[in-house]
Amino acid sequence: MRRGALLFLLIGLIVIIGGLAAFLLLRGGAATSTTSQTPEVPPPPTAVPLVSVVQARVDLEANTLLNDPSLLDVVEVPVTEFDEANEFSNINDILGKLLINPVVAGQSIRKDNIRQAGLAQRIPTAEPGQPQVKAYPLIVNSLSGVADQVAINDFVDVIATFSVERQIIRPGPVQVITVNDVDQLVREYQYGENQTFFSTKTIIQRAQVLQIVRPALPASTEGEQPATETIPPPASSSLPQVDAAGQPIISVTEGGTETSTLTEGIWVVVLALTDQEIELLEFALQSQARIVLALRGANDDAIESTSGVTLDLLVREYGLPLPRPLPPRVYGEDEVFVPEPTPTPLP
Repeated sequence: MRRGALLFLLIGLIVIIGGLAAFLLLRGGAATSTTSQTPEVPPPPTAVPLVSVVQARVDLEANTLLNDPSLLDVVEVPVTEFDEANEFSNINDILGKLLINPVVAGQSIRKDNIRQAGLAQRIPTAEPGQPQVKAYPLIVNSLSGVADQVAINDFVDVIATFSVERQIIRPGPVQVITVNDVDQLVREYQYGENQTFFSTKTIIQRAQVLQIVRPALPASTEGEQPATETIPPPASSSLPQVDAAGQPIISVTEGGTETSTLTEGIWVVVLALTDQEIELLEFALQSQARIVLALRGANDDAIESTSGVTLDLLVREYGLPLPRPLPPRVYGEDEVFVPEPTPTPLP
């Protein structure tokens, strides 16, 4: 009886332990099943970086000079929409360029739709009530062109020195001429040689420099030193060399291709002048006047009133002393006919 009770307790203990183990196994499987059925949350997508692009703020017509930043706008677009090869990110890369085709507001400015502005687009607009300036080329050299120290957008004055020939007429003696038995006193005048006088005047003030065209460097082959010999400038400081017909002399290469006539030490300064100023300068050049430029300071905008300079003004207004003729050197007979001993050096 005691052995049967012990066996019954042992069987009951085994049943309890087995049931507990089965419960734990079923719970773990349910938890695993629940976990496997829960969907995973994907990570947030990577943000696309933004890049700046220059666009038109307003509708722009063709041949518009992009020199006003208010016409343009910089916006940020995804890098995937930015064409690095044909679009701009900085306004400064566009300022001063000329638009080829029209662009609507909000459209990007593309590299294939702009070009460098020509000289006509860079001529300044006249102020109200003032005449419009034009571009005029002037040939200068190292002396007349301020030693090549002039830069674009500088202001210069133009000074011209004219040579004026005047014939000298001197009165002759009084002669008595009988006409119809009447004696008349007649004075004859003697025409002498022509004398050259000079007159200097500032004919243009505050002319803006639009462009400077310098001579091209001479081509040299590999291992060959460039030529150092320079061609002397023409006699006039501003007129080009011309032939007998008055046409400019143009150098031509062996292949017949026209080349530049500018040489070292000579260049062209393009000035912004009014029609009246161009007439003054053209007359001075045609008169073979010497033309020189005077460079103005950065803040010099004054218009100076000058009297010009001639010899009589220098004498009368500035006190230039005129030399009197020196007496001639008269040699004596002894100096001419009596020989002097030949000097001998000391031993």
